[in-house]
Amino acid sequence: MKRISVPTLLFLSLATPLAAQGAEQDLRINAKKGATAWFKHESKMEQSIDMGGQQMDMGNSVTYTLQVSVKEIDDKGMIVLETKIARIAGAMTIPMMGDVEFDSLDQKAGEAPAEEEDGGMGMPNFDAIGVAMSSLSGTTFIARLDPYGKVTSMDDLEKTLEAARQKAGRMGAQMLGAQLNAKNFERLAESAFGPRPDKAMAVGGTWERNEDGKSSSMPIQNKMKMTLAKHDDEAFVVTATGTVEKTAGEVKVDAGEGKADDDEADAQTKEMLAKMEIKNGKLSGSAKVSRTDSFLLESKSTTTMDLLMPSPMGGEMTINQKMTVTTTRTTAEVAMKKAGASKEAPKEGGK
Repeated sequence: MKRISVPTLLFLSLATPLAAQGAEQDLRINAKKGATAWFKHESKMEQSIDMGGQQMDMGNSVTYTLQVSVKEIDDKGMIVLETKIARIAGAMTIPMMGDVEFDSLDQKAGEAPAEEEDGGMGMPNFDAIGVAMSSLSGTTFIARLDPYGKVTSMDDLEKTLEAARQKAGRMGAQMLGAQLNAKNFERLAESAFGPRPDKAMAVGGTWERNEDGKSSSMPIQNKMKMTLAKHDDEAFVVTATGTVEKTAGEVKVDAGEGKADDDEADAQTKEMLAKMEIKNGKLSGSAKVSRTDSFLLESKSTTTMDLLMPSPMGGEMTINQKMTVTTTRTTAEVAMKKAGASKEAPKEGGK
């Protein structure tokens, strides 16, 4: 048996990355018409709040189960992508209110009598919030993407979103501001193919990417440095590091179609956001994308920041916030299974 010497191993371990770094790769999407994939997209927010010395914790998580299908690809590589929200589930932890959970598999869209949409005493009705989010299940929309996965246009979803806002009630709609807006659906569509450079690039190459408002109802923007960290015949990996900053300009509160945002509650919210300061805003993440079908395999991003703003009770409050977003490939069988429906653990690949 031949043995490989230590110097030979060292040479191989050093030489292979250097060779890969020298080869530029064009990572435009090469998906085929009719291709389809299922994804589980989960966002989780954790907040630790100090309001005049009073400590409290809040949090929420929302999980979208998505089925995407490539309907058309033209000769320039422009893609028509259909996205269906097959399921929505989530949970919220509210100070002095406990935990609230919802799952569209357990709820009929449209449930929530109008008189129960507000919870009284300036609080939303959390059951109505669950109904509002569940009502988005079954929504199907078309997005048009360029050859590198950026949305260029999308169906108008305002009627669908406004119907959900109505179910959530006034305060509930504000709480769901990050979910009930078109940019959130744009983000869901773009997540199918993951991030990639829009020009040929070698491993180690970098590019800049800025996003505003796609992952928050607050006036923030993400400034990121993206790096093509790895590439082979099966997949490529992109990493991201960056900062979170406050956007310039007038703060607007989305009150929904046909509604003014000048009542007392909205005025208070606008003042808080206008005076908000962001400190220590950082983000990092990575994504692995298939070279076989061009769909995302897995991704994870983490955003942390400290917020300082006026308290609704007077004085100031600070919020330590962490947001984690993960997207993974799945199957219909695994994604649509109710919790506790079977004690048998799903096998790899959902088979």
